[in-house]
Amino acid sequence: MLLVGIRYCGGCNPQIDRSGVITRLKEAIQKRDMAVDFTAERERSVDIVLLVNGCIHACLEEAYLKEGHTTRFISVKGEMVDDLHMPEEAIPGFLIEKITDLF
Repeated sequence: MLLVGIRYCGGCNPQIDRSGVITRLKEAIQKRDMAVDFTAERERSVDIVLLVNGCIHACLEEAYLKEGHTTRFISVKGEMVDDLHMPEEAIPGFLIEKITDLF
């Protein structure tokens, strides 16, 4: 079972429905019967972290790197995943591909 840590930004300038994207991601993973679980508990050891930033400023990514975390991460930055622009409705499917490619 792959454990994905979810971290949300403060939501000061959301360009996407952050929780909606994650809800659709979880539903798509469940439909595919993938062995993936999610946690928001920061104390748990996870395989990968999903940084869900509401906009392109990606405050979470900056803080995550500054704090010296070593766990691999994928960064949603508004209508971007890592450095690729995409419409909000395409983000969950792309995240599944990214998660699958990493393991």
